[in-house]
Amino acid sequence: MKPSSRLHFGLLVLVLFFGACSVFETREPEQPGTTTVPVFIQPDRPRDVVENLINAVRALNLDNYRRCLSREDFRYEPSLPAQSNNPDIWVGWGFAEEEVYFNNMRAESEGLTGHNLRFENASDVSIPPDEHRYEASYVIQVEHNRQGLPKQASGRLRLTMKQMDDGQWFIIHWNDADGNSDFTWSDYRAAFLQ
Repeated sequence: MKPSSRLHFGLLVLVLFFGACSVFETREPEQPGTTTVPVFIQPDRPRDVVENLINAVRALNLDNYRRCLSREDFRYEPSLPAQSNNPDIWVGWGFAEEEVYFNNMRAESEGLTGHNLRFENASDVSIPPDEHRYEASYVIQVEHNRQGLPKQASGRLRLTMKQMDDGQWFIIHWNDADGNSDFTWSDYRAAFLQ
């Protein structure tokens, strides 16, 4: 056998050997984990804050949710029906209350998937020098274990964002409106505060 033939024969044996192994076979893709932490986008622009908010709700990720809000300046105004149903809980609603409600909602949704937040009919307005207003209709879907509580809320929100000294944007004011909905994001907040 010529040396070049031996080389071809050797290569053929190697190809057949590795071809018989499962090394080159494709495998079934793994299902995405429910505990995967979503990517947090550095909030250099107001739209990054909106994207981070959507991702935090979809994953019910408390850390990323908190990172969307200004710890010092955040305040929340509920929808008018929620305000009239529970007037006392809304007095002084700020960052701490947001943290409690979201964490309770997350705890009652442990192991469940299908959470979603969708914005529609959005409009943006820059307010010089360092504020931005985002308004949109929303639908939030939260799969939870709380009996008798809807799994979907809808309404209209207005977020006022501020650019801080470090250049990052945070939500400082959140206004909720019912938009003819019977159950709003404010109602989730009231339900999950306890």
